[in-house]
Amino acid sequence: MTETAPTAEVPKTVPDLLVAARALAGLDDFGDPHFMTGLQVLIDGFNREARLSAMGEQLAFGGVLNMLVNRLRYVRDVKEHPEILDEQITRPVIILGLPRTGTTKLLRILATDPQSQAMIYWRMLNPAPFPDEAPGNPVGRIEAAEAAVAMLSEQFPGFVARHPTEAQQPDEEVLLMQGSFEHVVTWLFARMPSFYDHAMNGDLRPQYRFLHSQMQYLQWQDGGARGRSWVLKSPCHTGFIDVLLETFPDAVLVHCHRDVNGLLPSIAGLVEEMRRIHSDHVDRKLLGDDMLEYFGRLMDRYLVLRDQLAPDRIIDVRYDEVLQDAVGVVRRIYERLGRSLSPGTLEQIKAWEETRPPHYLGHYTYSAADYGYAPGTIDRRFAAYNDRFRDYVSV
Repeated sequence: MTETAPTAEVPKTVPDLLVAARALAGLDDFGDPHFMTGLQVLIDGFNREARLSAMGEQLAFGGVLNMLVNRLRYVRDVKEHPEILDEQITRPVIILGLPRTGTTKLLRILATDPQSQAMIYWRMLNPAPFPDEAPGNPVGRIEAAEAAVAMLSEQFPGFVARHPTEAQQPDEEVLLMQGSFEHVVTWLFARMPSFYDHAMNGDLRPQYRFLHSQMQYLQWQDGGARGRSWVLKSPCHTGFIDVLLETFPDAVLVHCHRDVNGLLPSIAGLVEEMRRIHSDHVDRKLLGDDMLEYFGRLMDRYLVLRDQLAPDRIIDVRYDEVLQDAVGVVRRIYERLGRSLSPGTLEQIKAWEETRPPHYLGHYTYSAADYGYAPGTIDRRFAAYNDRFRDYVSV
């Protein structure tokens, strides 16, 4: 799936992975060793808990190897170009909320504007330029991402149908944050209770510092900010808006809302497909319990944190608004940014919507019963959220 993904046996221990990464990159400095703790927990989880299939092992350990190679190259580039860390990340737009609420569509239409910078899939797969890459011509990285997407589309069409994946479209920055070896998203792909506990109960600041540094790196490669704002999105940020705003204090936050009875079985269906990429052993009832606990935990924390913010600090948006009046939502965000929406951008948004109608990469179904949710279970868990945002989640 990446430049460094092997086709033969991959290393499965931390020492062997470090040796292999150094050999592939021809470099030896990984920088701040903080990441080593999370890396060890992750590799232990892959080996002891994730029940990886043969392909899952190739993808999981090969992905770690690729992230280590990118880390080596990043550390080298910062040494050679310390101005990377002078890049200013100003007023990013960050979309959050529970999953399956229109966040991906909103991200991608915002990214059609030349005034925006986005986490394009190919950039996250390999944030560091390949050794033979000419500045401004990342064709090798794009081709590597296109190959990865082709593999996913062929072998895991259920995943791609639920989460349309394109090499040159934006995706969730948590895919890049996996390179911190502490982000919970890796648990969504491969069930590892020990890694989940480590990721959720530790200090999240290093994860967000890693994200900020990678944004500086990517922005520097792309000629600097040049007046552009980043657009980001992930439901994983929802319970940690305190750390998010500590990292990006001038961020414009947008919260997308939807009836929880529709979204939770939908995200369970997506995570089922994610985990089947890596394992032949997926227990739907256990997965349903995991999603209820994880997203309920995020929302509990979010509600407490939100009460500490000014009432208008976050822009609230309904799911049906994103589906039916995306331009209106963009206008609200731009008003907060103090930015105008040009006729050219309006045309680009229209073109994006016309070429990517709902289910354009495949149809799928899901139900609450598939994941063991008895009637009322989801509403009870999210009662405080439903009460607080009843005007945004009512069907």
